[in-house]
Amino acid sequence: MTYIFSKYQIMASATMVSSLETPSRAQAVQWADKIREDLLLVAPYDESGTESLPYSITIDESIMEAPRRKSANMDAANLANQVAQLLYPSPDNSLGSLIKYEKDIVKLRKYILQQRKRAIEVATERNKLTNWDKRILKQGPWDETKDPVSLDGAPSLPMPVQIAEHEALEPFFEHLRLGGTDERDSSTRGVEEAIADEEPFYGTKTLEFERGVVYSDRRMDLCKMVLGPPNIGDLINSLKTNTFITHFLLGNNIIGPHGAKCIAGFLKEFPDRMDTWYLAGNCIDSASFKLLVDEWVRSTSVTNIWLKRNPLLPSAADDVFRLITQTKNLRTLDLDQTELGDAGVAELFSKLARCQPQEPLALRHIYLNAVGIGVKAAGAIASYLSSPHCTLDSLYTTNNPLGSAGVAALAAGLKQNKTLTRLTLASVGMGDDGAIALCDALQEHPMMATLDIGQSYSTQDLGMRYNWITDRSAYAIHNLIISLPTLQYLNLGQCALSNTGLNEILSAVLTSPSLLFYFGRTVHPQSKSPAAVKAGQSHILLAKQAQAQLAANVRKVYGNNMSYQKFYEEEKRWLVNDMTDVRKIDSVYRNRDAGLARRGLKKLEKWWDECDETLEQVMKGAVGPVCTKRLNVVGPACTKRKAKVAA
Repeated sequence: MTYIFSKYQIMASATMVSSLETPSRAQAVQWADKIREDLLLVAPYDESGTESLPYSITIDESIMEAPRRKSANMDAANLANQVAQLLYPSPDNSLGSLIKYEKDIVKLRKYILQQRKRAIEVATERNKLTNWDKRILKQGPWDETKDPVSLDGAPSLPMPVQIAEHEALEPFFEHLRLGGTDERDSSTRGVEEAIADEEPFYGTKTLEFERGVVYSDRRMDLCKMVLGPPNIGDLINSLKTNTFITHFLLGNNIIGPHGAKCIAGFLKEFPDRMDTWYLAGNCIDSASFKLLVDEWVRSTSVTNIWLKRNPLLPSAADDVFRLITQTKNLRTLDLDQTELGDAGVAELFSKLARCQPQEPLALRHIYLNAVGIGVKAAGAIASYLSSPHCTLDSLYTTNNPLGSAGVAALAAGLKQNKTLTRLTLASVGMGDDGAIALCDALQEHPMMATLDIGQSYSTQDLGMRYNWITDRSAYAIHNLIISLPTLQYLNLGQCALSNTGLNEILSAVLTSPSLLFYFGRTVHPQSKSPAAVKAGQSHILLAKQAQAQLAANVRKVYGNNMSYQKFYEEEKRWLVNDMTDVRKIDSVYRNRDAGLARRGLKKLEKWWDECDETLEQVMKGAVGPVCTKRLNVVGPACTKRKAKVAA
């Protein structure tokens, strides 16, 4: 079930249920309209006799605050009478109207209680699905020969959405067109239709419209507002006269090839206007990507480009190479889930390994999660990592079918590398052979600070495989911690190590002067054997001591006033990601949805309905078969859709 509350809905609800002490005709009309709307919504299901609503129907929970005729507050009781008369007019103000009104409220409240119960049940089921132990134990060590995973990469799927109406976007577009900033009085539309606020947690000033936010740090946020091809041209035109915006956030807006052409046109005219281009989930195909690269390489201002979930495919490898080697100040490049495939990544890094630039490349951070990296691509990446021209600081390769063989191939390059500080290899099907090779390769690394060899939340959704690291790797991990004075973050996640193996690792954590975050927990159930019970008891004690050591290290780095909880909530994030560029793509829209999903108040839809033709319309004019694949249906590949399940 889905709950989405915008500020505008909250304001309307607050107006509706504002103090009942002074009932007015306007209040009564508002309540009557809301109740009538909800009654119409549930009417078909009343008639069916099922007395339950489908998941797609949601009743406004403000109905729970509707005025009642037996309220101890006389004003509330009088308001209930006014609402009843509006819903069921009677010439003599008869009690019959109130009785019908009360029956309606009781019915709607009953549906809301069902709705709440269902939300709890959905959240419970979701929690069951995230029971790591059962899922990891069920998989066990990954055998690539018996359980192969595609080297094409996970489908480049934008989230299911519907294109917005232009009327909802026009106020924001006009604000931008008039040179609007984060100040309300910077445009007439800002004064009339926007809300001035602050970004949660960071306190950055924001100006929020019905669809669209401007931040004081020059971000423009339209993530998940779904402009689509019909509205992207108007947005681009509005930005031509706006010199305030330098960070362009347009994630999951399915603008397609037409939208890419519009952006390329803007870049041709204003190559140095933007610092940040966040274009995740926009159905940008390889031909459209080439148009963008042709313009980006001319820019001296762009520092970070985010292309997650766009169907670039292996054919884009040469254009990615051009983008990296010719864009003067490109520090961060996100290629997550772009279907580059093992072949495309291998081609890209083989070219980078052979490249001998006159000046060091600007690229520092590259995201290659879920792109299909196998042994071949791992070997090519290793060649670049061992090159004296490698400039990478962060390498993200989670959710790839590397297996131990791929990790070992990567380790060969890591042994010679001198630049990396961050490396993620969660859910790559790694076993002990890979883990031991990796730890041995990193023991003398001069810079490595962050290492993730745990599990990814998206493993199942992306069709990847969990890591299976056992006690055989404990000694190698122990030695890695001891030998790396730069190591600050180590994630083993839910792993196949027993408490005995984890205790050996914890003994190293206790002596580390640098480690700020460590997590490792066994997926094995507690055995009742004396040795296992003793190991479990020791683990509890060692984990507590290790946590105290981590907290002491945190205070040493961040000051005595930094609690571990505050570090975990505020600073840990920047051990994994580069703050400079990642802060530029923070979106209140993405964060709100993620927060609601974590609390079980919103279901993030992942699969397009089989009959939804939105993507076909978006991809008109694309070169090649893209954005039409459905879940479990053979056909042209770019994204998946939800296939109908036979009853």
